[in-house]
Amino acid sequence: MKHGVAFIRGISMFGSKNYTKEDISDCLRHIENKNMKIIGMYGNDNVIFEKNDEIQYAAVGSKIEQCLAKTFNTDFSVTTRSLKTIHHLLDNFEGES
Repeated sequence: MKHGVAFIRGISMFGSKNYTKEDISDCLRHIENKNMKIIGMYGNDNVIFEKNDEIQYAAVGSKIEQCLAKTFNTDFSVTTRSLKTIHHLLDNFEGES
């Protein structure tokens, strides 16, 4: 299984879309299946997940957007990145310091 992070944009900003970590986490349990699993959350807007090769990172983001929209009756924007990409970004940034 490969790990990734889904960044949910616009939550808790300026008092809008102020949902708790528990609200988001409970919602996302409904999209878990054999291809992906929610591992945890950092804050209420960063979702750590694992997926297999049967599903793309972008598809995980779409599933999260759809689930949140259905549960909270509003649109969400989600960006996903592999943990490998995040590590590469950090390594490159630290190298420039």
